[in-house]
Amino acid sequence: MNGRVVPGPRVFFLIRAAMVAGVTTFILVAWFLHGRGQPPAVAASSIAPLTTAMYVAVGVAAAVVMALRLRINDAEPAMQRSLSVVSWAVGEFAALFGGVLLFLTGEWRLVLPGALVFAMALAVVRMPSDV
Repeated sequence: MNGRVVPGPRVFFLIRAAMVAGVTTFILVAWFLHGRGQPPAVAASSIAPLTTAMYVAVGVAAAVVMALRLRINDAEPAMQRSLSVVSWAVGEFAALFGGVLLFLTGEWRLVLPGALVFAMALAVVRMPSDV
């Protein structure tokens, strides 16, 4: 007899809600700090290598989310639950990377690709329903 407890839908809802709240809070704090009229800590042109790394990371994150989405369909229920959370975390990483660049430069265009990948991860990888 297996003594493991299978997490219910509320657990996955809380995980997703915490991820969304964390990303949203971080981006809003970065926006608020730059909205107070203080100049950006770093000029956007001086972090070109970091910006390139962010675009590459966002592209890789999008590919990983889609690959995991395809893998989830064929996995066992326990693995589906794990892969779902990993997919959301990869999307969250992309959004936070963009948020760091927003925090450093104050430019909104740098946060949008990561935020879109995070939204995509939440949309294409739904909460496991077999619980």
